[in-house]
Amino acid sequence: MLIADRFTETARADATVDAVRGGVRWVHLRDHAAAAEAFEQGARSLAARLQAVAPDVRISVNTRVEVAQHLGLGVHVGTRGPSVTEAQAKRPGAIVGYSAHTVAEAQHAESDGAAYVFFSPVFPTTSKPGHSGVGLAALRAVCAAVAVPVYALGGLTPATAAACFEAGAYGIAVLSGMLDAADPSAAARSYLLALP
Repeated sequence: MLIADRFTETARADATVDAVRGGVRWVHLRDHAAAAEAFEQGARSLAARLQAVAPDVRISVNTRVEVAQHLGLGVHVGTRGPSVTEAQAKRPGAIVGYSAHTVAEAQHAESDGAAYVFFSPVFPTTSKPGHSGVGLAALRAVCAAVAVPVYALGGLTPATAAACFEAGAYGIAVLSGMLDAADPSAAARSYLLALP
């Protein structure tokens, strides 16, 4: 999964499209700083571009449930914004995921009906400066504690992806490894080759 952070910026949107050209089939739209109108307009535009490249691409929206409603997309929530239950009530039938940082958070999200969880940060990452990452043992504990799919997030490279799968992760979620790459399409292919 690609975390398309700051997707309302033109360069980031272009990189996201390139990553989907490289084979990514799930994109998570996130931009905490964007105003509501800019977020929705950007999401509408980028979703159309992504679906033109790959009609089967899955798209989810971080926190902004109304945007997901308007565009018919999935929803992802966490400690900020609506709960899993609130998101499901506003967007019935949508896939709703949750960002967890502990076993307890993952279990709570599962009991609330989350379809999957992100668990982060597994490794040190530029998006959380100063955080050393929780490590593979913590990832393993979360994967063992819930039945829903767990996506490892945070500092992942194609070289470290295998260890996450060995720890029980269902998938991986990547941000800078693709969006900040000189060639996001080639970077996406590198990650896809690391999948089991």
